[in-house]
Amino acid sequence: MRHAGAHPILRPLGAFERIIDLYISRNPVQFSLIVELGSPVWAQQLERALAQLQRTHPLLAVAIDRTGDRPAFRRSTALIPVREAPTGDWREAAAEEQTRPIDPNGSPLARATLLSDGPGDPGTIVLLTFSHQIADGRGALRAAHDLLAILDGQTLPARPAPDDQESLLERLPRAEQPGEHVPDTAPAPPVATIRPFDATAPSIEVAELDPAMTGHLRSTARAHASTIQGALCAAAAQALTALTGADSIRINVPIDLRSVLSLDDDVVNRFTATTVVMRAPAHSPLWSLAQDATAQLRAARDGARAAALMLASLNPADAVEAETAMLAATTADLEITNLGTHEPDMPSAAAIWGPTMTTQVRNERILGVVTHGGSLRIVLTTHGDTRGLPADIASRLARLRG
Repeated sequence: MRHAGAHPILRPLGAFERIIDLYISRNPVQFSLIVELGSPVWAQQLERALAQLQRTHPLLAVAIDRTGDRPAFRRSTALIPVREAPTGDWREAAAEEQTRPIDPNGSPLARATLLSDGPGDPGTIVLLTFSHQIADGRGALRAAHDLLAILDGQTLPARPAPDDQESLLERLPRAEQPGEHVPDTAPAPPVATIRPFDATAPSIEVAELDPAMTGHLRSTARAHASTIQGALCAAAAQALTALTGADSIRINVPIDLRSVLSLDDDVVNRFTATTVVMRAPAHSPLWSLAQDATAQLRAARDGARAAALMLASLNPADAVEAETAMLAATTADLEITNLGTHEPDMPSAAAIWGPTMTTQVRNERILGVVTHGGSLRIVLTTHGDTRGLPADIASRLARLRG
């Protein structure tokens, strides 16, 4: 997009943001969080709240300027649009969001859908959709949290533009990092391929653990020297093995750099990724698999800074090279994007689900996980065959005993 320069440059894109931007130029990558509200809101009320949210988080009010030697985020006055859609199953609305690419050359790089009974009626479910150029899942959860605060009547201060993650990581004292290696866990997998975008809606399935089951899972995982994420990887590996008959399962897991390196909770990209390899899951006890996954994830967290800088150093020259870099980093049988625990400090949200996402990789399965209000919720987005995979994973987690 050729901008006339009416608005100031916020900052250049970082190296990783540039890889994502190049990839998106050929393959739409956007994701949604689904927020079930505790009370209805009107479209105009939501529009005003989103405008305030844009004043709070700068990357929600940008376009990408490609007129110079280096692409940059340029400030934009365009407001996040709100589309009203018929109420009903939010899974249908979330699937439809994946058929409508956000224009990577437009602004803003986010939008909202309000599910209501009819035009002009209030709604109780909001879908927030973000292009991956400006945010990751944790950043989107921050945006959702602040939107709820605004709807509750709070006034939030404007935040400074968040730095790109490479600049931030380079400034961190290396002595504070517990590890600088990236473990080599398995031979290289078959190379993934792109599924050309054709506006076909994916299927979306969900499952949920209530607060009692989620609390039991947390305490039992701790007693077995594991984590909920490790247990999720183990249960998913066993469920996928039952579905596909595979001897081993590769799970791509984004690593949130905010929690690993104590970074600010900004609406921006702050992640790297690792691959957890689960061997012979059909013949291994789940807690043994969970402990193995937990150990692999711990090593990946120790090497997260190095992994993020290594990926950023690839410096692809064009979209084709960006595709190669992204496919090499994310090839797996399943991705588990766990946004962690969000404990509501306000009554606005009854539930949060997501992220729902596709990246145009052939046969991908993306499992979004968030724990909100004590309940662990999982949602699977895929163009492939699921046959009750989320329900199987949840059932295996619910059956775990100490």
